[in-house]
Amino acid sequence: MCPVTCLTITHNGEEEDLRQRLMAPADNTDQAIFASESLPQTGRIMVKDEDLCVHCGLCAERCPTAAWDMMQFDLLNPYAGHQSWPEKAITASTTSV
Repeated sequence: MCPVTCLTITHNGEEEDLRQRLMAPADNTDQAIFASESLPQTGRIMVKDEDLCVHCGLCAERCPTAAWDMMQFDLLNPYAGHQSWPEKAITASTTSV
């Protein structure tokens, strides 16, 4: 379902261990991974590697239980050499569980 394999459903554990069990190991520890609460049916968790996610919305669109919600937001990103960086806003989408 995910074109960049940023989603994994797995058993919970320590972050270091989780990072290695993802569909694509999350070796960049500077980038967060997001984990859901335990799923009631299986006790497993859903983990999203934000380093890989391209925010395409396919997960939310294809989710059979509508557990994902895509929300639009403005991303304020500072740029080197720009004095008033809040004027530069990038419209992006994100997912919430």
